[in-house]
Amino acid sequence: MIKKKTGFWLQVALATAVCASTQAAEIDNVEVSDRFCLTCHGTDGQGNIGIDAPRLAGMEPWYLRRQLELFRDGLRGTHPEDLTGQEMQPMAEILSDESIDDIVDWVGTWEYQPAEITLTDGDAERGRTLYQTCASCHGAQGQGNEGMGAPALAGQNDWYLLTQLKNFKAGYRGYERQDQYGSQMRMMAQAIPNEQAMKDLVAYINTLGRPAQSNEENEDMGITSRVGQAAASVALAGSMAMASTQASAQDVIIHPNSGTFPIANAVEVGPEASIIFHSGVTPSPANPNAERGTPAYYGDTETQALSVFTKMKADLEAKGLSMGDVVKMTVFLVGDPALDGQMDFSGFMNAYTQFWGTDEQPNLPARSAVQVAGLVAPLMFVEVEVITAKRR
Repeated sequence: MIKKKTGFWLQVALATAVCASTQAAEIDNVEVSDRFCLTCHGTDGQGNIGIDAPRLAGMEPWYLRRQLELFRDGLRGTHPEDLTGQEMQPMAEILSDESIDDIVDWVGTWEYQPAEITLTDGDAERGRTLYQTCASCHGAQGQGNEGMGAPALAGQNDWYLLTQLKNFKAGYRGYERQDQYGSQMRMMAQAIPNEQAMKDLVAYINTLGRPAQSNEENEDMGITSRVGQAAASVALAGSMAMASTQASAQDVIIHPNSGTFPIANAVEVGPEASIIFHSGVTPSPANPNAERGTPAYYGDTETQALSVFTKMKADLEAKGLSMGDVVKMTVFLVGDPALDGQMDFSGFMNAYTQFWGTDEQPNLPARSAVQVAGLVAPLMFVEVEVITAKRR
């Protein structure tokens, strides 16, 4: 039955695509293969819920290009249960690099319009809390982050976002290891407890604004479709300036995030504070009797992070400092072979939140976390370096 359904939609889409493409070729004098998007995604690029085709209008050019290349290269739409992906994959197989360039440019001419809200059973307030993890990549306003490979979420069809969250959690999307960003998102989706939580997340994303901008405005600003970012930056700058005027020069000022994710947006250190740069801390063996180079020797990411923070706490206290004096943290995580080489960010956060953002220690550092190829020992997954500012 599944194969029959997939084949039916594929045949319909291919047949109508050729017809629509031919019409576009006659009008625009372009290659036939460059104009079949409108068949499923709509002539205005607003998407089609009937066949699970997402909106393309307003999608970032870099993200649209990456998805077309993934489909074309057989790195998306390959899981046997990803039915809509299987329908899209053969569409993209025929595309050349030039055809993808043409499609991306063409889609960029479509006018952005706010997506119609179809989700009615999500709790946006609960979603606001859940979204804080998402915000670290996709932005506080859902505006996306090209540097992290995270697309804009605000403005996309809510039914499509819900479907993709389900696909990531089920492993249908991010199935191919070569799909780096898809694999990372598949891992992050495992932390979403259930479908209702996904609906809550999407309900909150529906509240995030993403105003339209023309291609000329985007070019002038040096961005491509990452709309809403300028407004968020202005608001952030205003709040930081206000906080700065309320503190004396010797204070260490923590500028909070707009949400509840347990890191600071920024930490401001006055000239009277003593700043100390600390070397990176790595974990002690979880089981010194185990053979070196085996998973049991250092343990998993959460175990190693707990070891790092326990050692760090003791070292800081020996210097007359505390974990609350940490103002900047850089985290280096190595991919776990048990997780297909992806970093276990959730495991790291389980350890981190035992030391920061607690009732006993509410001060939060500014922080960055990156995946690296390796550390000083085999199967060592965690190294953390910090900067402290001692309040006088």
